Order: sequence, then structure tokens, then C-alpha cells
Amino acid sequence: MKGLTPFSRLQNYLNNFKVVMLIKRPFRRNQMIYITGDIHGAFDIHKINPDEFTVGNSLTKDDYVVIAGDFGCIWDGGSSDRFWLNWLETLPWTTVFIDGNHENFDVLNAYPEEDWHGGRIHRIRSNIVHLMRGEIFDLDGKKWFVFGGGFSHDRTMRTEGKNWWKAELPTREECARARKNLEACGWKVDYILTHDVYTAHPLADKYSPTMDGYGTDQENIQEFLEEVRKKTEYDSWFCAHYHTDGLCLTDGKPCFTLYDYVTRLEDFTTTPVYLFKK
Repeated sequence: MKGLTPFSRLQNYLNNFKVVMLIKRPFRRNQMIYITGDIHGAFDIHKINPDEFTVGNSLTKDDYVVIAGDFGCIWDGGSSDRFWLNWLETLPWTTVFIDGNHENFDVLNAYPEEDWHGGRIHRIRSNIVHLMRGEIFDLDGKKWFVFGGGFSHDRTMRTEGKNWWKAELPTREECARARKNLEACGWKVDYILTHDVYTAHPLADKYSPTMDGYGTDQENIQEFLEEVRKKTEYDSWFCAHYHTDGLCLTDGKPCFTLYDYVTRLEDFTTTPVYLFKK
């Protein structure tokens, strides 16, 4: 290479150098998951209005706002339902909910089913999904076992098929499917999401629930959830139904009861709550 100018040496080097292109992948933050309790349609939906829930303005369709039952925006299939579902569909996140006790199960169960993140859902709108009972979902790399439904303490003041449905309690078939799904994952999940509570919870006998008036093919949901609690390895349990925010420690495991707060999943260790005692 004698006699070459410095520029020629550089050019010769570059001509013989293998160039590897590195493609920089766009940054992807972890999914954001926020959880709250009953919204009861128009009555308490204000708490997820971005004017009040301001952090919601920065969320995307890849983020979730999870409602632990008593969604209430699917009530009669009429104009009020359409209004709230249309409004929810305009929000930047994906709304995810389980059923509570105050739902119109005839209308809810008529929505189309599909597979979603490992479990079965009812697809309500493009960014609104109902998580079906007994399913296990993979959300942001964590396994969630969900089981909606609960006892209505006010059912004697309601009319069946109009503003109360027996389907608020699970059938034996739904419980069997839940057991099968849990068995398939070795009875081990990260989180459990329900509307009602298990029998060992201090709130379980607040309204002295009974099976009077339900079908012979239905199960006591609190007793079933107690079975799940005893057999399943999990980190945290989230529920709603009792219109309060609180923490119960059962055998050292936290169960968060949700209502007013809309809390990020990672922040449950710092959110001020009332400690329930048996």
C-alpha cells in the first residue's frame, strides 16, 4: 500500500470493510394497568372521566382500565347503553371489566365471544371487553384469574328479568371450567380479580347471603372463591362490590377491595386504604 495517499488508504479500507446496519427498535414502555371498582353506568362513571382521572389522557389502547364488576353500561340495550359505550370507545385506553351482580346478563351474554390474551371474552366495542368467568388472561406478562358475579343484598326489592338476574351467581359448569383452567396452570397465577369476596373475608357476611331463590344448578360464589383462595398460589387479590376501599390480609395474602380509587397496579402498596379486620 506504499505510495497511497492518506485519502486513498481510507477509501481502500472502507471498500473492504463489512458494514453491519443496526436497526434501532422503537422504545416500548410497559403496559399501564389501572384498577377500580363498581361504576354503575352513569352513577359512578365520573371517576374514569379523563377530566377527573387525568392520567388517563396519557394512556394508549395498549393500556388497561380494569373495572371489578358492576360495569352497568350494558343494562337494557337502549339509548343510554349506546351513549355510554360510544363515549367509552372514544377514550384512549382499553376498558376491561368483569361482571358484577348488577348487570343485565341477557344482554351482556348476547355479545360475540372471542379469544383474547389467553382467555374468553365478550367483545363489546373495539376497546371494550368483558372478561368471562373462570378465564385466565395474560396481561403484560402476568397471569390473571377472573371470576365475576356476586350476591345482590337488595334483590327482594328488584324484579327478575327487569333489574335483577339469577345469573349473578355462577353455574356449576362455570365453576368446573374455572377449576379446569386453574388446574391447567398448576393452580398458580399472579393476580385474582373478582367482584364478590371469599368466605374468610371480613365483608363476606355483611349482608348474610343465602342461596334462597337461585337455581339448583348454581353455586354459592363466596364458598367457591374460598376454595380458589385455599388452593391457588397468587400474589394479590382484587375485588369490589362493597362500595369501600380497603385491605384485608388473609393468611398473609393481600385482598384489595375497590371503589373510589382508580389505582395503578404498581401503586397498591402505597395507596392509603382502610385495613379490614375479621
